[in-house]
Amino acid sequence: MNVDGFLRDCREEWPAFDDPKRLAAAPHPHKRCLARLPEQIEGYATENKLMLLNLAARHLERGEVYVEVGCWKGLTLAGVAQGNPNVPLYACDDFSRMGASRDLLRDAVENHTASGQVRFYDQDFRRFLEQAPWQPAPVGAYFYDGGHSFHFQFQALKLIRPYLADDALVIIDDTNDLPVRRANALFLLHNPQFQLIRDVRVKEYQDPAWWNGVQLIRYRANPNAAEAPVRASRYLAERMLWNRAVFYTQRGTRLATNGHRAVRRTLGRMLAGRGTIRTNP
Repeated sequence: MNVDGFLRDCREEWPAFDDPKRLAAAPHPHKRCLARLPEQIEGYATENKLMLLNLAARHLERGEVYVEVGCWKGLTLAGVAQGNPNVPLYACDDFSRMGASRDLLRDAVENHTASGQVRFYDQDFRRFLEQAPWQPAPVGAYFYDGGHSFHFQFQALKLIRPYLADDALVIIDDTNDLPVRRANALFLLHNPQFQLIRDVRVKEYQDPAWWNGVQLIRYRANPNAAEAPVRASRYLAERMLWNRAVFYTQRGTRLATNGHRAVRRTLGRMLAGRGTIRTNP
């Protein structure tokens, strides 16, 4: 993948791309060509995230493919495909997430991607990555939005590694979640060929700009940078520490905090309006 070209285009879309705090506050990219997609397809990807994925696909080298884990109802696939009809897209989902729909995903693919562009696999992501149906083509861009436990996140990086192009981009969703962050950090610590190049953190869950955060990781093949395996005892300790209880506690706390803030904002509007909420006619 032409990662340097991707980064140049990102700086055009978001002038604050090199300032993580300002980037996190950017409401949308410069070009608004994907702005209506979230209105047409239900999903959790914001306009910013759709543009990020679209640019990644745009900068794939000839012969490379885009791989996605976690499609839900197809919003991200539609965002990637717009303007990139010749990019092969390989995707999988096991529809275990609440609200997932095979029919709605099929509709999104049929209505928003080129005929035959998407090769979809209804299976567990580990089996999908182990089978690597895109072979022998290298993976230039990889988007992971599957299960966000520590173990799943670590496996998502470990299993894709053998199939990445010599210069590739890995995009991880929901990186505000502590188990995700810790799994990524541990993997990068032991795999020097991977480099964290952007970490977009948001203040609240369901942030309108970036939803729940995103990380961009660059992979560059280097035969002199050997992997340092994680000790089994270290991995087990990390997995126990950053278990699903931590994940759900963090999510629940954020949702409760957002709810309290919404109540305070509503009360403030009521007081400002002397007991009524003002609405446009």
